[in-house]
Amino acid sequence: MARITQNPIATVTHLVIYILTLLVMWEWLRPIPTITNTGEIHIFVWFTFLSATLIYLRVPYWTIVPVLFIVMLYGLHIIYYEGAFFSVEGGLSTVKLFFEDVTYNGGLIISRDFAFLTDPFRTFLLFFLLALICYLLYFWIFHARRIFFFLVTTVIYIAVLDTFTDVDASAAIVRIVVLGFFMLTFLQLLKVKEEEQKTGKRSGRYLSPVWMMTLVVMISVATVIGLVAPKPDPQWGDPVPAMREFVTGERHSNTGNRQVGYGENDEQLGGGFVQDDSVVFTAEIDEPVYWRGESKYNYTGHGWTADTVNIDMDLESSTPYGMFEARTFLESKEASVRMEEGTGFSHIFYPGQLQHVDENRLSITGDGSEASVNDISFSIDTVGGRIRAESSVYDDIIFTQYDLAYDAPTFTIDTLRDVSENDPEEIQQRYLQLPDELPERVGQLARDITAEEDTRYDKVVAIEQYFSQSGFTYQTEDVPIPEDGQDYVDQFLFETQRGYCDNYSTSMAVLLRTLDIPTRWVKGFTAGEQVGVVDEDTYLYEVTNGNAHSWVEVYFPEVGWVPFEPTQGFDNYADFEEEQLELERDFELNLENERDENDESDREDDQENVTPELEEGAEEGPTASENARNNDGILRDLLSPKAIIISLILLLAVAGVYRKQTQLQNWYFLFAYRVRGKQVKFDEAYTRLLTMLANEGVPQEAGETLREYAVRVDRLIGSQSMTKLTEAYEKIYYGGYKAEGTWAALQTEWEEVVKAISS
Repeated sequence: MARITQNPIATVTHLVIYILTLLVMWEWLRPIPTITNTGEIHIFVWFTFLSATLIYLRVPYWTIVPVLFIVMLYGLHIIYYEGAFFSVEGGLSTVKLFFEDVTYNGGLIISRDFAFLTDPFRTFLLFFLLALICYLLYFWIFHARRIFFFLVTTVIYIAVLDTFTDVDASAAIVRIVVLGFFMLTFLQLLKVKEEEQKTGKRSGRYLSPVWMMTLVVMISVATVIGLVAPKPDPQWGDPVPAMREFVTGERHSNTGNRQVGYGENDEQLGGGFVQDDSVVFTAEIDEPVYWRGESKYNYTGHGWTADTVNIDMDLESSTPYGMFEARTFLESKEASVRMEEGTGFSHIFYPGQLQHVDENRLSITGDGSEASVNDISFSIDTVGGRIRAESSVYDDIIFTQYDLAYDAPTFTIDTLRDVSENDPEEIQQRYLQLPDELPERVGQLARDITAEEDTRYDKVVAIEQYFSQSGFTYQTEDVPIPEDGQDYVDQFLFETQRGYCDNYSTSMAVLLRTLDIPTRWVKGFTAGEQVGVVDEDTYLYEVTNGNAHSWVEVYFPEVGWVPFEPTQGFDNYADFEEEQLELERDFELNLENERDENDESDREDDQENVTPELEEGAEEGPTASENARNNDGILRDLLSPKAIIISLILLLAVAGVYRKQTQLQNWYFLFAYRVRGKQVKFDEAYTRLLTMLANEGVPQEAGETLREYAVRVDRLIGSQSMTKLTEAYEKIYYGGYKAEGTWAALQTEWEEVVKAISS
């Protein structure tokens, strides 16, 4: 029997619901730039719109798949690749790189190394997921007539992001609820209209201007009341801080005060803490230093947050995180860190500007036991400077010992006074940010403090010294937390004037930003206490939880990021020298230039000696032209007739399976019921048969009895089997007959109907 297809008619109501659904789906895409490093979000939006449009217009699958594939390649090209996509060279290069990437990531998936999937492949999966979701939305609206699950999932998704990330979803929730009301109402309208069409009646509940106006008014009134109505305060304690403390390791004492130590979450600063002198790590180094963990730049009015831009790095290579620029004198030094047993972090603490870490002296534990460096990957946040370890093998990774090389800076005061105040645009955009709600008196105070200063350096020093001259008190207990709507810095500067390092450092950073001086907030550890001597130039320092600290880094063009210490009772470990150091630096630079020139001439001489040997028979590596030919060969293999034919066969096979999915389901149940044999219940088999008939385009009409329906089916398939099955079903349900043995007696008739509708 030829399959009878009943495609739903796309009415205006269907289109309206589909558009509303896509608007809800847009709420899934809007937070992506905030919670990930994904850029070019408009590409994903347009891809989603195109996918939804093609699916709605019922474009044949043999057209929609190639079109979406080409658009997806174009999106990948814009995001990751270079050149003109529509040129022969650019387009073929993108195709080649894409298939190479798919092959490489396929191996990673087989080996379950999901953490190492490349960014282009992840983006490809996102494109595929968006197209799949568009089809699911179409199916839910036009076939299943259900959309409630999608709405609930959207609300949960937005609520989780609002709770645990920087996403502010207060407006998004309102939009989703309003759109959801309209969608559910229109879907109910569709169901009513379909029932009326089946019965030939019309109850008047059709889409009219009056009906539409009533709907809009009711939803609008409900929304306005929900927004403006008074709302009680939360009746339960917020569980999120406790969850964050469990995840990040921040501990609290029984008194309710936090226990001092290095924490991960800085979104809500304030509150007192209890001192803890337990040792975190020991360090062998030649001088006291700041041990830097990371920096943050986004001040929220209550604390600090930051987006991360992580890139893979080789610990043995130079760290791709520059803190200092040309007019800073740098001296290469070394240090050794050993974490105390029972403590540790998944990231490194380092002084100055980190150069590299000695992997031969590196010790890491994974899930409590010693881990191999080969199972660990390392990344650095190029914004905050945090260097961390990741692994697909271990869940909990801790650095226990590492030796590192770093550059210790020395800043010349005259240089700091002399530098330009024209900051790069990217520095201004990120490190001058302030919340719109910051009270004006904070900026006025900064202007008053620096009124008599002319240079950036003198303004910074004036604000740094302000906290030791104006009645501020260093205190770790009984430190208030700002109320809702109250700014953390404003409270400290004008009301309490008591607190610890977070209060001082945050206040200095914000005061300087009001003067258009770029700053960032840094946290880590102070030097700790010297407890021994390793050798003539190296000392042993013991760093405890009580040494957890935060300070300020200020940007100076041509110099870089300079640390300052506003907290009372703490010393700035940075070296500040007068101008004579410049002469020493110039002398050393001249020596280095001379050495570089000598090295260059030596390399030229060596090259003259080496080249003839290579020409005489030494085996060279592949040249650039050979690599190009190899790449062209790979491309020719990918675009060869054999590869194209195989790809088309696979594509047609997938399309055929998709097109015959209903028949395949029918054959599956036919086989499954044969295997189950006598265990099959007749009523279950009969109900399944009704579902199969409906899927094949032969549903039971409204008002049609089962007997009438069976006769109609038998006419279509040229048999009496459906009538026999229906008579048995009616006897069981209406006549009180026992179902035992019915399936065995009528299994042949049931299979006959299934085969007929599946042929």
